[in-house]
Amino acid sequence: MTQTDTILIVVDPTSETQPAAERGRHLARHCGMRVELFICGYSPQLLGSQLLDPQRIDAVKRGFLDDQRSKLDALAQTFAAEGIEVDVSVSWDHPLYEGIVRRVMRSDPRLVIKDTHYHSRLKRALFTNTDWHLIRSCPAPLWLVKPDIEFTRPVFLAAVDPLHEGDKPAALDTRLLSEAFEYADELGGVVHAFHAFNPFVEPDDPARVEEAHDSAMQQLVDAVQVPEERTHVRAGNTVEVLPQLAVETDAAVVVMGAVSRGRLEHAIVGSTAENVLDLLPCDVLVIKPKGFVSPVTFKSAPRGAIFAE
Repeated sequence: MTQTDTILIVVDPTSETQPAAERGRHLARHCGMRVELFICGYSPQLLGSQLLDPQRIDAVKRGFLDDQRSKLDALAQTFAAEGIEVDVSVSWDHPLYEGIVRRVMRSDPRLVIKDTHYHSRLKRALFTNTDWHLIRSCPAPLWLVKPDIEFTRPVFLAAVDPLHEGDKPAALDTRLLSEAFEYADELGGVVHAFHAFNPFVEPDDPARVEEAHDSAMQQLVDAVQVPEERTHVRAGNTVEVLPQLAVETDAAVVVMGAVSRGRLEHAIVGSTAENVLDLLPCDVLVIKPKGFVSPVTFKSAPRGAIFAE
């Protein structure tokens, strides 16, 4: 990796702990990357009765952002003390996921890192959670961090689809493994490859189905030199099998692709990653195919948004 690679770390100003910042610092130190610390803020309560006074509204927004920048400046000192090149930025923008994506479009980072938390069934059903929206719309690789993950010789578990039954572009599998190997090499870790398949596609001959998937997987892992003991092909649903394997392999990061399928692409892009996110005991790195275009644009920014450097 080169010094021009940037990690955009999304900082939660409401939290006393910052797992994403810790993970980002670890990656930046070992991979020779620079860091941008970012807070996207929005507080309609601060505007109160001043809605009819545009100058007052602007002053309230900028005062709020100055407070957030002060928090980032303090955090940035801990990065600079370790020799990591670091910048800070703040925005007044909402909803949060759109504000993050717009910052990604401005900064063009190699990687976005954000904390993730458990989400209730209600939030899953309503698709209101920021993490799910980012899985669908973030154009850069998205690393969702869970706390208390051991990163000594981390295991990167890449979930691939060599027969492309999920309409996943063939090149995306290679990219998932390439990204996994790049981070594993820098961090002293190892890579495992995983594929789940439906044995009942041909109920009269499930053995033939398994053989076809085994063969396709072998061709894929041979090309990138994943050893047999780190290659896993299992019958079943990915959402059920992958969390089990993550525990068995003591995975630190699961690497997954998020793809669009059919006309309702923005409704179901990344559905496997969304469904499995809360079930995994580890971080998740979500990667889009090359050429992905986010549905979020600057034109969709709310009136009065402020994009401060």
